[in-house]
Amino acid sequence: MSHPLQHPHATDPKPPRVRPRWLYRAAILLAAGDLVWSIASGRFHSFATFKPGAAPPPTESVLTGLIGFLCFAPLLLLAYDLGSQHTTARRLGNAVWRGLLESWRVAWTREDPRERAYEFNEAPDDDSAIAVLTGLGVALVFPTFFLTAVPGLRSTRGVIWLGGAGLIMGTMAYCYRRAAAYLKDDPSPWSFFRGWSRLNPERYAPEGRVFVWIQIAGMLVMMFWWLGGGALMIGSGTFPRAR
Repeated sequence: MSHPLQHPHATDPKPPRVRPRWLYRAAILLAAGDLVWSIASGRFHSFATFKPGAAPPPTESVLTGLIGFLCFAPLLLLAYDLGSQHTTARRLGNAVWRGLLESWRVAWTREDPRERAYEFNEAPDDDSAIAVLTGLGVALVFPTFFLTAVPGLRSTRGVIWLGGAGLIMGTMAYCYRRAAAYLKDDPSPWSFFRGWSRLNPERYAPEGRVFVWIQIAGMLVMMFWWLGGGALMIGSGTFPRAR
């Protein structure tokens, strides 16, 4: 029996949809121009007014944020449009990053993503080692972020609370990575409820459903752990009580 790759006309996968080259170039230049202007003019200092506890931001700061959003929005939309067509990137949740790379290639190189249709349609492998590293990363980054940002949480209760939350989220991230390899019925990348749709075990091959059920259980456990731990922190005086 011949390998499918030997008969491309019989089994050619659907090539990715690519917008005109000038659109990618214009979007990149617009975003880069806004970034350079923000650095040169010192506009980044305006974002300091959005920090917790700061005074309400002035109209100028709000306008600065709006201008920045409008300048980056075209590039992000084009990137997601292209990256979400990359099966592995879409299923692993990094469609935007993949799309930014592909957008750069389309804009400034002669490489055409449509020539790599097989790569775009290739599903992720069930790589348990990568899944473990992903879970450990999430489990460590989550509590580290809060312990760094909120000094009041650096107590025994706070470490247990955030460490437990990180462990739950790390387990969910591990299962998300493992389940992605068995996804059969991929919801639309533009669906508003895409995340919830992926928690339907029937969308997966039997080998991946156990990882979906663990994610669902993790969400329920996380809800009780987070709310219960928050109440414990308030009772310990870490967070001020509402009046």
